Amino acid sequence: MDFDIVNIGAFAVLIIVYLTVRQLLKRFADFTENIGDSAYHEEEIKTLQAKIVVLEEKINNKP
Repeated sequence: MDFDIVNIGAFAVLIIVYLTVRQLLKRFADFTENIGDSAYHEEEIKTLQAKIVVLEEKINNKP
């Protein structure tokens, strides 16, 4: 009877550890994804700002 209780307890601990590690890895993945996206968006914003400046110059130079 004690052997079954130990097995059940060990199985429960393994499930808890699995869920905890899975949650931590998910948070880490979300964090790293946000870091990668921010650098891409900054570069895209700079490109769009340059295009806006060019368009404003074209509008202001119209006769």
